[in-house]
Amino acid sequence: MKLSGPYPLHRDNKPLARRAINIKVANSKTLQRGLSKAVFLSAVALISPLAVLTFGAVPSGFAQTNPISTQTEANSSQHIQLEGELEILNKDFKDRAEVSYSLKLANGQHVPMRFAKEPPTHLLTGDHVQAEGDLSNNTLVLYSGSNVKSGGAGSSGSTSGSSGSSTSGPLPNTFGPQSTLVMLVNFQDDSVQPYTVTDMQTMFSGRINDFFKENSYGQTSIAPTVVGWYTIPDSVTTCNLSQIATDAQKAAVAAGVQLSSYTRYVYAFPQNNACGFAGSSYLGGSPSQSWINGNNLDFHVLDHELGHAFGLWHAHSLDCGTSATICSNGTVVEYGDLLDTMGTPQTASPDYHAFQKERLGWLNSGNSPSITTVTSSGTYMITPYEQGSGPNALKILKSTDSTTGAKTWYYIEARQAVGFDAFLSNSIYYSQNETTGVLFHIGTDGNGNSSQLLDMTPATSTTSGWWDPSLVAGQSFTDSTAGVNFTVDSASSTGATVQITINGSTAPEPLTTSVTTNQSSYLPGQAVGITATVASGTSPAAGVSVTARVTNANGNVTTLKGTTGSAGTALLSYNLAKHAPAGTYQIEANPTSTAVGTAVANASFTVQ
Repeated sequence: MKLSGPYPLHRDNKPLARRAINIKVANSKTLQRGLSKAVFLSAVALISPLAVLTFGAVPSGFAQTNPISTQTEANSSQHIQLEGELEILNKDFKDRAEVSYSLKLANGQHVPMRFAKEPPTHLLTGDHVQAEGDLSNNTLVLYSGSNVKSGGAGSSGSTSGSSGSSTSGPLPNTFGPQSTLVMLVNFQDDSVQPYTVTDMQTMFSGRINDFFKENSYGQTSIAPTVVGWYTIPDSVTTCNLSQIATDAQKAAVAAGVQLSSYTRYVYAFPQNNACGFAGSSYLGGSPSQSWINGNNLDFHVLDHELGHAFGLWHAHSLDCGTSATICSNGTVVEYGDLLDTMGTPQTASPDYHAFQKERLGWLNSGNSPSITTVTSSGTYMITPYEQGSGPNALKILKSTDSTTGAKTWYYIEARQAVGFDAFLSNSIYYSQNETTGVLFHIGTDGNGNSSQLLDMTPATSTTSGWWDPSLVAGQSFTDSTAGVNFTVDSASSTGATVQITINGSTAPEPLTTSVTTNQSSYLPGQAVGITATVASGTSPAAGVSVTARVTNANGNVTTLKGTTGSAGTALLSYNLAKHAPAGTYQIEANPTSTAVGTAVANASFTVQ
């Protein structure tokens, strides 16, 4: 199935890779022969403007990766190795995205970077790196992202890149109140104020804050301060983001704002056609920086750009045509994920999907709701994705790269028309397939730019998006290469149940449970012997955790825990107090297993 519609975006998920130019920066005598002295000095000054330069010596700041041999100067060459802070800037246009890389040196110089292939997607803005490449037209040309290494002499040893190098996260600065300074600026030749400070404050304090609280299950919030309007000495006919940021900060400081009190900066300005984009942001950074361009407050644009500021890449989709869900030569659509705010632009702002939330630490980390990693065949349950009770997703290995060892995973989640996903109840645009089945994404460890929504109904025609991507109850999907089969047993407002068979093995049968007491009636002060018996089909289920809740005649609850042995039984003891109230006591035994679900049993006894 092919996508069409209003967003004809570029078709790969590699951020604007450039073809490397085969130019080596040789020692200064060789370079001087090909360039004028002025151009040479300019190129060197870009990299190391404080260096003491002499023709015939390698400039300070240019590190050799290959020692000079006894070859003639004409045949010798030297790569440049630079060290500084990585900068990754994303610009979101209506019809495309642009990603640029640069290196900020210790002296404040910014060196543009271009990659022939595979730009680094495991790092964030602000990470201290060493980069090795060729200088061409004042740009550092690198063969691939592997030529950028974390660390170096200026590294603290705990960069955000190291913490963000795996999907397991979490990325830095993603929990707690996010102190956000929003600076409203206009231009010396266009001082229009299309909305008020109050409008922006209401937007950030209300919908934006609510969005991040819901996505993080109450663990993260936006604490905004909106200032301005400031008229900065910039023209609306130009678009220099660095200068806009500098001038906005100067104006804020002049108005008494303490910049150091904030960890996130947002610059919002009236429509600037020279910029063209709706929003732009560095990926990560401390403080993070985002630019909002337009005369209207677009909720989706703000959530999208703040997602970049938190360290998220775009949410893609995989198009394998009308007959396949998974393929090796499909089209990756940059903004293709309809069900993630980092994907398809739309009025609604859907929750970030499970791969994204795992990177942020909002799933599967600390006190966050869990993701169940499936390693054996079984029947697995997940709760509605928008709720925080967990497990909120399933994670199943798809493949392992034979060269790098990086693992690619299936992520399964059950969406409902709840909270910011309430738009899914709109039957004009959505088939409700999204709420009667489960969504499939794939994502790769160490590659934040690898998420892809899979279309589980590829034969269905569409006009502007994948409106029915879920695998609904009663349907199955098999990845024969990975050796895994998925069957959705049920999907509703209470969650979803999925049978997963790995490598053709037989899935365990559902649990059955019974609970008994060693007597039917007791006196105060006696011990009540409770036996919970758990079976999978006709076989005892060993190693299953059992939680028993005993409610006495007055309504007070006592919780007992145990684990079944080889016979499938867990023996528990409930000690009656000497003054235990008379009446009927209720027992609810709840044995749980991540592989075969949950089965609850009940019993009762009396106290004389």
